[in-house]
Amino acid sequence: MTVADVAAPMPFDWRLAAKRILRSPLTTLAMIAAGILCGLYYPGFSHAISPVAQVYLNFLKMVVLPYLVSSVIFSITAMVQDPKSVRYLGKVAIAVLVVSFLAVLVSGTYSLVFQPGQIENPQSRIELGEFINSQGSVSTDLEFPFQPPPAAGASGEHSILLDLVPNNVFNALASGQTIQVLLFCLLFGLAMGKIPQPSSMSLSQTLNAVYRACTVLTNWFVWGLPFATFILIADQTASTGTRPLMLMGGFLLVMGLSCLTFLAGAFAVIAVRSRRSYWTTIKTCQPLLMVAITTRSTVASLPWVINLLTERMRFNLVVVELLVPLQAALLRTGPALLYTSGSLFIAQLYGRPLAIPDFLLVGVVSALLALTTSGMTGLLILSQMSIVCGYLKLPFEAAFALFVAVDAAVDTFMTLSSVCTVAASTAMIAPSHREAAAVEAVSALPEAEPVR
Repeated sequence: MTVADVAAPMPFDWRLAAKRILRSPLTTLAMIAAGILCGLYYPGFSHAISPVAQVYLNFLKMVVLPYLVSSVIFSITAMVQDPKSVRYLGKVAIAVLVVSFLAVLVSGTYSLVFQPGQIENPQSRIELGEFINSQGSVSTDLEFPFQPPPAAGASGEHSILLDLVPNNVFNALASGQTIQVLLFCLLFGLAMGKIPQPSSMSLSQTLNAVYRACTVLTNWFVWGLPFATFILIADQTASTGTRPLMLMGGFLLVMGLSCLTFLAGAFAVIAVRSRRSYWTTIKTCQPLLMVAITTRSTVASLPWVINLLTERMRFNLVVVELLVPLQAALLRTGPALLYTSGSLFIAQLYGRPLAIPDFLLVGVVSALLALTTSGMTGLLILSQMSIVCGYLKLPFEAAFALFVAVDAAVDTFMTLSSVCTVAASTAMIAPSHREAAAVEAVSALPEAEPVR
């Protein structure tokens, strides 16, 4: 090989360049700004291209159920059958329960304290009500007036609990009852894990193929995300102007405070487990935070999580490599924050009073629904909020463009929360280098001979 060959420039990869440009936060901000300007100055054109965005949203939603069924059943089956993961399965399950409870509690508390959807001005409430009612019917084919609905009786509360358990899983699949399908997938995956591997291998391979195909479809759809954002924002601005976007300031405050709360807790856990100072831990985690902010992808941040915990924090490499991908799929802190605070935000916009059973329903459904978001993009995660709103009989499509307008910031908050939670939970479960060395030293000691 000559010197000229070594010094020759690498061929230009236009796909990689296009992916970086389209997934850049600057591109998202530019598309939002362009959509606002287009909606203000060219409202006719904005309305004319709006069906393109609706078609795009339908493409995103069509992969939700096959993605959910294949990923949940395959993951649960692999966890049950893998002997390495069995010893940590109980701790991971406890971590999932604790993190889900804390995510719902933190975001729900901030939402109730700051009331981001509460509008004090009566005229503003009337204008917003007219705007939401003008957007048409919601996903359940019902129209809701901008007034508090009648209080549900005891039978209504019981029917909500009954609706969580499917009496016909095929009917649940056909009608898109995501929570019912999720419950079936969890039970089916546990039962399938108890079947000998030779008997379940063919079904596992089929589910894995479906999962990978849905992942490919999702990656294809990501290419159109900036353009769909532009169209949605343009149509929204042409219909209502920029005023509704100002309503999201309180929602961003709630999401930001929730994210900071989990970051502070994660840094504390890692500092205690690695025996470092709090400030040193923050400085050590800086590269991981920058990767999470830049990529806005939990999956892309996983190698950095493993490197942080093994190379810098000196945790056991084998255990960390096992736990990090597993917990990345199960500890979905960011989506749980979004679903809880987002559904409460919409309920406050509508002035709908929520009773204790409603809050419990929001918490349970948000925690369960967050488990289904592994590998999904920000907009697809956002679109599933309609399931939570559907149980509360709240419209979501009318407010969807409001959430899209701040998707870049919300996606960053979600990624930071999820990545740092995975790192902290892994640090809590995995043995450190000192603990592993102590265990090996104890096991190497010769056993004392019994007294004769």
